[in-house]
Amino acid sequence: MDDDLLTGFRHPSGRPGELRGFFATTIGVSLVVWDLAFSLGAYHTVFYYRLLQIFVVSAVLLLGAVVLRRHLTVRPWMLAILSTPVVWLAWRLIVPIGGHWHSVYRVIDSALITLVLVTLPVTLWAVARIVAPEYFELSTLRLRLASAAIVVVVAVAGLLTGQFNNHVVTCQDFIVAGDDTPANCLNPPDGQK
Repeated sequence: MDDDLLTGFRHPSGRPGELRGFFATTIGVSLVVWDLAFSLGAYHTVFYYRLLQIFVVSAVLLLGAVVLRRHLTVRPWMLAILSTPVVWLAWRLIVPIGGHWHSVYRVIDSALITLVLVTLPVTLWAVARIVAPEYFELSTLRLRLASAAIVVVVAVAGLLTGQFNNHVVTCQDFIVAGDDTPANCLNPPDGQK
């Protein structure tokens, strides 16, 4: 067989390791981006479980940086960025939702969520450097830009598919998956599904 995708780049010529790294990184990031973009398109929100996943990633990096501080150089501003989701979750654990100062709670909670999302690119950059070093070792800028462009295309496709989900899936599809139905989902015509 001479198809590189079917053989996993075993062809003797070329750059098999680099191409595997390109596809592995691009596929992994695209899967996450698609899910996030689809949810934003369909529901116009970031789901709580994504915020909790951001917390887990940040907490692991933060705790790892503290535990391994003698072996690592981590700047105080990076520790502050990684602490943001931890502060958000601590806020949620300590201060009950609602209560007497409901409007104040919402302002502080929204500000913390905004900070989590604003600092997310730096956190994701650190994760990518650790988890997908192959991406940063791609031999040309063209390969790195191609990977980033593919991820952007997938993100836009996910956002549009989520926004116009009524063209792709039905309300029943969301229900079967255990999801809430977006406002614009459609039930299939009688006799289908």
